[in-house]
Amino acid sequence: MLNHYTMTSDGKKMPFVISHQVEVPFGFPGAGLYRYLQLTNQGVHCPDCGFWTTKVHEYHPKQVIAGCHNDTPIIDHFNHRRFVCDVCHHTFMEPLPWLKPYQRITVIGRQALLHATADRTFKAVGEAFGRSGQNVRVHVLEDFSQQPELSERSTPLLIGIDEISLAKGKGKYRLVMYDLSIPWRPQLFVMHESRRKDEVIKLLQELPQPERVLAVAIDMWRGYKTAVQTVLPDATVVIDAFHVIQASTKALGEVRKVVQKSLSKEQRDALKRDKDLFAEDFEELTKEQKEQLKQWEKTSPELSQAMHIHQKLRALYRCDDLEEALDLLIDWEKKILDSSLEPFQELLKTVWNWLPEILNRFHYRISNAKTEGKNNQVRTMNQQGFGYSINSLKARMQIKEEKTALLKWRKYQDRCNRRLNQNESRIAS
Repeated sequence: MLNHYTMTSDGKKMPFVISHQVEVPFGFPGAGLYRYLQLTNQGVHCPDCGFWTTKVHEYHPKQVIAGCHNDTPIIDHFNHRRFVCDVCHHTFMEPLPWLKPYQRITVIGRQALLHATADRTFKAVGEAFGRSGQNVRVHVLEDFSQQPELSERSTPLLIGIDEISLAKGKGKYRLVMYDLSIPWRPQLFVMHESRRKDEVIKLLQELPQPERVLAVAIDMWRGYKTAVQTVLPDATVVIDAFHVIQASTKALGEVRKVVQKSLSKEQRDALKRDKDLFAEDFEELTKEQKEQLKQWEKTSPELSQAMHIHQKLRALYRCDDLEEALDLLIDWEKKILDSSLEPFQELLKTVWNWLPEILNRFHYRISNAKTEGKNNQVRTMNQQGFGYSINSLKARMQIKEEKTALLKWRKYQDRCNRRLNQNESRIAS
């Protein structure tokens, strides 16, 4: 039980005290912080004649969602009074300065409801906040509709363009654009129904200040490159490292499948169990995992050769500058030409076709790695709700990004402070 105390909002004294409160922890039925309020003002001015009255006509029990506590709603219970004026005999409900007329949720409570949809479905949030899932969806879409249009937003300096299939590996592809400029800012910039080249061009033309864009990270699809060069001729196109390594991993997998056919059943089963090790960065493997790979190298010269070529390409993104990267690629090309591995011969053609854009990463070290991670978040959201409209999906993702923006900013500050301290220590030593 709590002692009486007075609440404040925006520096103003609120006309109620909390007599007591009960908390039902998250995970239990009816989870929430239940507060029982007592209104402290003895009377009000009549809205018609302006005279002061203290005569209560009747009481209306009211339940209001006031915010969020430990991922559960704060629910206020109180008696809302209807007064009657002694002069004009007009009856009226007592005005509540923290609550809009006819509302059962405060501004802070509505914000808490919106933030709750970042990790839970509309239906689950509605059950927690005593509303229907459709009502929650309406709140979310209303909030999203107030977001500025693409032509009214600040144009990012660095953009990541990718596509997403909500049913991973199949289904219709949608276009997504992310702001890669500032890590702590909400990064989802655009989600569009189609990734066709003409649609991408149209969206890029809507940017209010296209001349601000310095670089755009894409995968190896000509449509994106053509669209960027058409609308943003001064922007540098950067092929995302993730997709280059993904192509190399695919080539390595094809070599493994060919080798697999010549092995015994026990060896085939063992190779399938260890297949994920072949594509990993060798430097990040444990001692036992490295020993496993060495055994497979002895088993198959082709597999050994493919692993070394793959690891060589992975090392490209650990190079410090462009000259070092070019030397490494020349050595990598020589290893492929000296081999008879057809999948890597095809990969070599792909790399040389996109070589300028691949090497542009050493001018602008941007990547769509975070884009891929956020695409997974979007897919998870869609699966939670068994399929959403694109507007609902965009709205939920926007809320999630806004909710975590402050946390990202604090982590970024911590990293900067650690680096600064390390540099100062090195200088001092």
